[in-house]
Amino acid sequence: MSDELPRIHRTSSWKTALLKTGLVAGGAVAILLPAWLPNQPSAPLSSGTVEFLQALLLAAAAAVMFGAQSHTGGYRPVARILGLCAVAALIGELEDFLSQFLGIRFPEVQVIAVVLLVALVTALRHKRIVVHFFSTVGRHAGSGFVAAALLIIYVFNRVMGRPQFWQATLGDAYTPEVPEICSAYLELLACYLIFVGSLGFAISLTRRDPEN
Repeated sequence: MSDELPRIHRTSSWKTALLKTGLVAGGAVAILLPAWLPNQPSAPLSSGTVEFLQALLLAAAAAVMFGAQSHTGGYRPVARILGLCAVAALIGELEDFLSQFLGIRFPEVQVIAVVLLVALVTALRHKRIVVHFFSTVGRHAGSGFVAAALLIIYVFNRVMGRPQFWQATLGDAYTPEVPEICSAYLELLACYLIFVGSLGFAISLTRRDPEN
């Protein structure tokens, strides 16, 4: 496959952007709706629904990127790498689900290492295109959503998922389930943003000039 750098072709419309923003915001509200149900704040968590939805969203993100490969032209290696990263995240989520709710031990670290090794080999084989993609990643529609998801997982979740934070916030009203529920729903929101980001990347990567 040629490593000729593809060019992205896109058109913009403020009405379309406003509609997309509304749909994404509406989806984020809808996916967190179970957390606001009165008198049953922990039901979806205790039944494993939240963990299952997290895995489902990550699986959908991986499927989107792998499905878009045949339409991304020169960006095919990039789509494959993004898909493999989504698979690695999915494996990590499946390990939590299997070990916590089904009592099955899964070799998470080894499998993730193999998946990321394949992604690294792919990146090294197509260094020019991969470097070009990451140097212009801010122009892609999905980058903001994925960045927000990483911010939620590695910043907000590290603070709002701690018992100390909720003990200081709630005082005598604190219960041990609160940080667990909050952490689970923050991860669910992050997985939703990763899914939306994968859609954005797939759309952006397929909008290239016809000559490329």
